[in-house]
Amino acid sequence: MIWFKKNEGIKVAVNHPINPRNPSPGFTDLFAAEARRQGKSVEFWSKKNADLVLLIGKSKNPERMEHFQKQGAKFVQRLDGIGVKDPKNPFASINYETFQKVNGAIFQSQFCLEVWEKVFQVTKPSYIVLNGADEKVFSREGKKNNFGFNRLLVTAARWREWKNLDQVIEVFETLGDKDLGLAVIGEGAAVPKHPRIVAPGRLSHRQMAEVFRAADLFIYLPWYEWCPKVVAQALVTGLPVLCSYNGGTRELVQDCGRAVGGEKDAELEYFYRNPVDPAEAVKAARELLEKHERVKPRPDLYASKMVEGYFKVFEQVLENARP
Repeated sequence: MIWFKKNEGIKVAVNHPINPRNPSPGFTDLFAAEARRQGKSVEFWSKKNADLVLLIGKSKNPERMEHFQKQGAKFVQRLDGIGVKDPKNPFASINYETFQKVNGAIFQSQFCLEVWEKVFQVTKPSYIVLNGADEKVFSREGKKNNFGFNRLLVTAARWREWKNLDQVIEVFETLGDKDLGLAVIGEGAAVPKHPRIVAPGRLSHRQMAEVFRAADLFIYLPWYEWCPKVVAQALVTGLPVLCSYNGGTRELVQDCGRAVGGEKDAELEYFYRNPVDPAEAVKAARELLEKHERVKPRPDLYASKMVEGYFKVFEQVLENARP
């Protein structure tokens, strides 16, 4: 049985490889880098020993899980969504299968936890830790890139239909401001040709920060969303956010922007189309642009704070497992 010594810290293993040189780190790379900056031990689970295993999403490797179980290690699952591909057969979700084998779960938002409760029920000790952004990269001061526009909207959209890029473009065009440009960050989105729309594709995080510092408003209107890292990044850089009400995005935004209602916000589901009210979105965008203000500092969304939150959960899960 492995028990961590507080003076040595918790040895954590993660089920995704770690790339310390990734210029656009996802959760695993960001979490590991910040934890190591804080002097904490985080390694890919190919290593032999750990006090606790953080399963990022699902696990398809029962052999590795069994290896750590035999050591006495405990498991925490990070849930960014519920991983249901077929709403008629939700229990086929590998996320759900993994959940049955863990000692606790970290949900990315209250919305994520509530959807899980409705679809599966929450039967393990569960916690909420919002996604964070690297405050050293997404600093409020630094280089800027406005793509040559006097004023700039920014959004992030990939190929997924539920990202609702069409309505973002509709809002942009309805604003009718000839000095205003729109930058669409991300790969694979169907971005129309337009003299005031640029699609730089996938950017490094440092490049994204340069755009956020120059922009006037981040607009993000998916039908639903769990806890988008890109919104945390925009907010930490000081950019106000206009978002859709449904989902976990507004839990990040709080009073640093506006949330626009959709057709089906009263239903706690995520399998349907849920466009926002276009008139309300245009009105909110116009008001936020007219204010032309940066938002208050958001240290609650710093990656350092996020990692501290995770390790508090790890300590609690290990404490709960003591005889």
